[in-house]
Amino acid sequence: MSKRSFPLKDLLRRRFQTTVTVLSLTISSTTTFFLLFFGENIGFTVELLTGGKLTTGFSYTFSVILLIITLLTFLTEVLVTSFLISLAMSERIRDVGVMTAVGCVTDLVFGYFVTELFIMVSVSCITGFVLGWFLSIASVNILNTLGLGISQQPINVWIIPYVFLAFLIVPNLIGTRVIGKALIVKPSEALSNSFSLGIPAKSTVSVPSKLGVTFKTAFKTLARRRIATRQAILCLSLVFALTTVSLAGGTVANQTTQSYVERAVQRNVVVIAHTNISRRYVDLLSIFSETKEIKPVNYSDTRFFIEESLISRLHAITGVKKTDARLMLETQVYEIPKIIVTPDQYIVIGDDRSSPALILGLEPENAVNDWLILGRGLNKTDLYSAMLGHPLAVSILADPEQQRIKILNKDFGITGVCQDPLNNGNVVYVPLKALQLVSGQAGYNLILLQIDSSNVSQTLDQIREEIYGRDLELVELNAVLQKHLDLLNTGWSLVILAPLFSLVTAVLCLSGYMALLISTQRRDLAIMRAIGAKLRSVMMIVVTQTLIIVLVSGAIGFSTGLLISSFLLPEPVISAASVLPIFLWFVVALTFLGVCNMYPTVRTVKKSVIKAISEL
Repeated sequence: MSKRSFPLKDLLRRRFQTTVTVLSLTISSTTTFFLLFFGENIGFTVELLTGGKLTTGFSYTFSVILLIITLLTFLTEVLVTSFLISLAMSERIRDVGVMTAVGCVTDLVFGYFVTELFIMVSVSCITGFVLGWFLSIASVNILNTLGLGISQQPINVWIIPYVFLAFLIVPNLIGTRVIGKALIVKPSEALSNSFSLGIPAKSTVSVPSKLGVTFKTAFKTLARRRIATRQAILCLSLVFALTTVSLAGGTVANQTTQSYVERAVQRNVVVIAHTNISRRYVDLLSIFSETKEIKPVNYSDTRFFIEESLISRLHAITGVKKTDARLMLETQVYEIPKIIVTPDQYIVIGDDRSSPALILGLEPENAVNDWLILGRGLNKTDLYSAMLGHPLAVSILADPEQQRIKILNKDFGITGVCQDPLNNGNVVYVPLKALQLVSGQAGYNLILLQIDSSNVSQTLDQIREEIYGRDLELVELNAVLQKHLDLLNTGWSLVILAPLFSLVTAVLCLSGYMALLISTQRRDLAIMRAIGAKLRSVMMIVVTQTLIIVLVSGAIGFSTGLLISSFLLPEPVISAASVLPIFLWFVVALTFLGVCNMYPTVRTVKKSVIKAISEL
């Protein structure tokens, strides 16, 4: 028999194990290539969807979460592949022992099994690339048919070689390591199941008899086969944890970014101002979710100012929770470099950059907003202090904690940086008194009223009565806020498609892994049948083993994944409504994983002792 024909015939001899291994590896590589191509289409579509909109902070969040999901998915599939190869090649320790026992040269034995490994990995990787490419094209076409509008992008040929190398090198290295370790083992030890499975000479595990014979036998079997059990729990836990981070990360990011926007805008808020000012404010707020052409406004026009007596009457209306009177204008904001002098030199932090920005003077204690702030917000005692929108701070400042800005020839210290969709984050909030002093404009030209949600319509009617006959306009912001939330939800819905597909394919790969794990017990199961154990009892033992492994791994992976997901964003929103769908997905996945193992279980249990032993 030639060196080339032996590996092929040996793979065909072990048809079930070879088929399961190649199929699982193919699914894993298909998933990776599919998400590589499809994820690029999703990322490009999200970029088109949000291009010219959102703030740089929210756009950055989209990019980072999508990158994290892609990397975690890739790592998940590589891990699944590695564990599959490790388990598949660990089964060959007995074969290695037989070949070395009959006098085969070590190099020849090593070459045989490395060739088998290379054939399985290469076939799986090439097939996965082709299937992943076709699935990506088909998925884009299907989603476009459903009206989602996914853009079809050309394949990024530069990244394909790196993925190919990862799927070729990592499994081959792991498999080669297992084979190499088997070759240095004595033939007598390699032929023993106790060595390859890590079975101790005497069991030290005690299980209460109240749990039943089936559970006791299943648990003791898992404890006896400790190496295989540890590896299975480690594999499933890591895969479930990474998949949970990917899935929960997108879901938590969706809820959290929507919370950031809702906190910055607030529900049931109305704008009262001159028509030119109110429309300008709404347009600046709307550019977060839609592109608009905005006409300039002369903020010094005296017609735009609102008398204080009207503000007092509006505040006295039942149903008005907060009255936030502001002075609004637009001007250039300048960066002031920070110079730090040391005995040997001086260090300059920053430059002389500038940017146009929306300036809002407010009374901090009356603000209707509840921004996410890095640092601190404005307080009642501040005068020449400013809170900047995140995009503005990023564009003109090197270190907001140490630098200052100049507005209308006056220096302002920076208290913090906030996430705000207004003017796409190019906004500065300062104390009302300070802005009135530096601008020379006394009074207010904008009022924000927050209405009690229990009595909105009646309160709005009273407000309209108060401003009737004046050149003022009332605009509700709920519709604008909803557009912002809808845009974020649409973007995150596209991003979450990738981890959902990853979860499905990970379960399929893990089904193959569990099938291989069950097949390693075929000798023990056949002997149990031979000494009189009923088919139903043996199957219940195997099902209980699978259930223990899946539940333990699922609990560890799911809880670990959720814990990691909570650190992806500041002040994350993790509600029962967001966790429940993820939990249900995992329940379905774990149930499917258990059901998929019924076929290899029945197939293994029904074999006779002679046939089961002859296959070893």
